[in-house]
This record gives sequence, structure tokens and C-alpha cells, in this order.
Amino acid sequence: MKKIAGFFIAVLLALAGAGPLFAESDYGTTSANFLKMPVAPVPTGMGQAYTAMYGTDSVLYNPSGLAIMNYSSFSAAHNQYFMNMTQEYAALNLRFPFGTIAASYTSFSSGKFQGYDSGDNPTGNISAQFSAAGITFAKSWPYFEEDRGMIDPMPVTPFWSRLENVEDFRPKTYRFSVGATIKNISENLEESTANTFAFDAGALLILPGHWQFGFSTMNNGGNIRHEVESYPLPSVVRIGVAKDVHTKGDVMIFTFSADGVKYRDSDMFLAAGTEVNIARVFQARAGYSTQSDILGAFTAGAGLSLDMFGAEGFLKGARLDYAFSNYASFGATHRIGFQIIW
Repeated sequence: MKKIAGFFIAVLLALAGAGPLFAESDYGTTSANFLKMPVAPVPTGMGQAYTAMYGTDSVLYNPSGLAIMNYSSFSAAHNQYFMNMTQEYAALNLRFPFGTIAASYTSFSSGKFQGYDSGDNPTGNISAQFSAAGITFAKSWPYFEEDRGMIDPMPVTPFWSRLENVEDFRPKTYRFSVGATIKNISENLEESTANTFAFDAGALLILPGHWQFGFSTMNNGGNIRHEVESYPLPSVVRIGVAKDVHTKGDVMIFTFSADGVKYRDSDMFLAAGTEVNIARVFQARAGYSTQSDILGAFTAGAGLSLDMFGAEGFLKGARLDYAFSNYASFGATHRIGFQIIW
């Protein structure tokens, strides 16, 4: 444990030292900033340090993570913000022998708020709607078709309780995956609508001992243009590392992750998260981010596998997750999500 803790400290210091390489910031000059808002409960609970992790929610951080799963899955979440603002999210991941195909959708609604004209005169209640819909393809090497529906021993151990371990010998001592997403981003500001296309890309390398290293670049594309003003998307570069540690008999599995994140319009920041998985039934999560000027520094979350309530049928492979985060003076926000695998 001391060696692992020391390694993560070294990684965080290295990422912090890389800050000058991304020092240029241009605050308030991007559009579609709802893309920065954490939406899925599992990554949110871990402080959004998810670039080197894998799962259905990887579509939000590193699309290559989708290819590491040997199964298909679905994830959905509802987020309740302050002042009646809400966020919805859904992602469907289908595993085929040639790779993984996924579809995802996120939306953000401002709710009703008072509008004003150019003379600061009230114009009645207005609203704003934002959305992003994407298609993803990801592929991993090597891939063993006979492992479908089972736990690959190479990556960080998943929290699913219904999956069986692969017992056969596997000669390859690594896993490598790449992934890319094409998505349409739309903004509807009362009577003004604008949209553009963007792409995400990423890679994930897994080495012996459950060491995972990820890289992604997200939200790359055109500008959002309303009337005569046009602003670029909040493109971002992410690098990350993840590792898990097992207690005797796998009664508890600790997962640690750390990310360095740089948006085009803000300074580089660090994110770190941890999850403790108890008997693959209950998970507790905590995260920390140095980007605490808007978001609170700490996040937390929990997960529950529903297998324990029904070994067969709909509940087999289903789970619930929750995450809490604090938006400084605006108050707390809550996310609840549902996942299922098959």
C-alpha cells in the first residue's frame, strides 16, 4: 500500500509539473459549457478521475474504455441541480466480436427564468436547452471471444457481482484499446437555435498488476453560432492512471485513480478518486479536484448491486448509483443512476 500511495503522489506531482505546458487560459470564451458538467454518478463520486477507468460511462471521459468490457451495458442518470435546473444522461454499449458500438445522449435544461430585452425590461419567463448525441466505436487488442460475459483478469476488477472470472491462461500480458466518438451538439436559447459537430478520441493501456493508463481529447470541432456571435467548444485533454488493490479473499477491493485535465479556456487542474468495493455488492466512493473555484473540492458517492435481491431475471446484472457534489455557494447537487449489463 505504501508503494502504491507513493506512486500516485509521484503521478500527481508529475501532472502538476506539466501545468506550464498548458498554461494559457481564456476564461469565458467557449460555448456548450454544459459538456463540462459531471453527469454520471460513478465518475462524479470519484472526482471525475475516470480517464484511465473503463465502463459504460467511459463515453464521457475516454471512449476507448468501452472496448475493455466483455459485455454489453446500459447506463442512465438524472441530476437535480439548484434553481430547477436538471440534467439527463443515457448510454447504450453493444459488444461485438469486431469491436464495441455505443450511442449516448446528454441534455441540460435551465428551467424557467426571467428574461430581459436590450433595455433591461422584463420579457417574461424563458428557458434554455442544451444537448449532445453521439455514436462511438472502440476496439481492443487482444480480444478473446470466448471471454464474453466474463471478467478479464487484466483490468481493474469491475463491481459486477454476477460475472464469473476467466480461468484459462492468456498469453498476452497487456490490453490496449482505442475509441472515437462523433457527436452533434445543440443549444436552444428560447428563439435561437445553433448546433455543430464534434469528435472525441482516446486510448487506454493496461499492464500487469491492474495498472491502467489513459489519454483522451474531447469536444473537438466547430463553433456554436448564435446570431452574429460564435464561440468554440470547450475542448479538453485528459491523462490519467488507475490501479486497484485486493484484500484477502477479495472481500474488499480498493481502486485509486488520478487525472490531469486541461480545458481550452481554463487552467490545468488535477482530479483524484477512490472506490472501496465490498464483496462486489456495495461501493463507497470519494473524490477531490483542485478546480474548486466553481465546484466544491470534494465529491462522494455510493453504489449497490441489485443481484443480491434477485440472482435471475431483470435484477441480474443491475445496479443503482448515487453521487453528491457541492457547487460552492450554490449548494449541493444530487445524481442518481441505473446500470444494467448482459
